[in-house]
Amino acid sequence: MDPRFRRQVPHSLLRNLDEISQLFQEAFGERAAAPPGHWQPPADVFETPDAYIICLDLPGTRQEDIRLGVEGNELTLSGDRPYQEPESAKAQRVERAFGSFQRTFPLPVNVNRSGIKAALKDGVLTLRLPKKEEVRAQTINIEVGE
Repeated sequence: MDPRFRRQVPHSLLRNLDEISQLFQEAFGERAAAPPGHWQPPADVFETPDAYIICLDLPGTRQEDIRLGVEGNELTLSGDRPYQEPESAKAQRVERAFGSFQRTFPLPVNVNRSGIKAALKDGVLTLRLPKKEEVRAQTINIEVGE
């Protein structure tokens, strides 16, 4: 938070904003904010009857610069997006994030880890985490007896 803003806001409100920020981090599975010099790509998480889908915005990132791994109960995505400045140009404003990035997501217990797939298309990385067969929702037909 901008230090100038902090000086103008009552301490109790700042404490509430910090608490709300922490609640959002906990609710969405974030372990901690990105360390200085790092950034976190935005992500959407969806659930279908047979899989979890995670979509992350990584425009300008090459497939070979992305690493994906599973350790313990976490799926970690990391990599690097290089800074590119047009030739003979001097930056006037840089708003896009560059450099190292990392996101960690908790894995639900019903994920089939060996079936995880990743695809990079049009700057969007899509991760498909299939659910284990035995824990997928089932429909049970009820027969009516006479």
